[in-house]
Amino acid sequence: MRKLLLLGAGAAALMAIALPASASQVFFSDFNDVAVADHNYTNVSSVDGWTGGAFGIELQDNVAGAPATGLLNDNFVELDSTANSSMSRTIGAGTYDLSFLYSARPGVAQGSNGISVFLNGVLLNPPGNLDIAGGANTVWTIQTAHFTADPNSVLTFAATGASDSLGGYIDDVKLTTAVPEPASWAMMIVGFFGLGATLRRARRTPLAVAA
Repeated sequence: MRKLLLLGAGAAALMAIALPASASQVFFSDFNDVAVADHNYTNVSSVDGWTGGAFGIELQDNVAGAPATGLLNDNFVELDSTANSSMSRTIGAGTYDLSFLYSARPGVAQGSNGISVFLNGVLLNPPGNLDIAGGANTVWTIQTAHFTADPNSVLTFAATGASDSLGGYIDDVKLTTAVPEPASWAMMIVGFFGLGATLRRARRTPLAVAA
């Protein structure tokens, strides 16, 4: 009987550890908390939970490229404001999936559109250093990263191209908790089947009766 109780407790503990909740959103930044007039821009020290670097965070709305949505009053970020700058925020411990939109600034050559993402000062690769030549208009692409963070980790976006006040754009930054890989789920399921078989065998084992 004691063996059954121990196995049952072990099963409950294993399920509590091995079955995390579904992926949940930690934050989503569309940078629309600050009102920016159409065909205009502004420079702020912080927005949407992000803190700007030495030269702040430049928010644009249809200045030298269209927002990803194509709508008016939809801001996006240029981190090469008056010079190369950055934006950072602190996140907790966990395994995460990061996604964001990137576009080169229209009409700006490769070498000036650089955007990189760092975790505690270490480059996340992918996406690596994003830097392409800008065309006639913004061309937004989805960029992703998967990483594990320690407590009080710092996530940073930084302009890494030429510091000439003309740089790449980012928008719609989203961080979610990661779900287990399919292989991990398969291992958990196999483990549960094995535990179930052990419990069944334990139930069938006759108890010793004292003479």
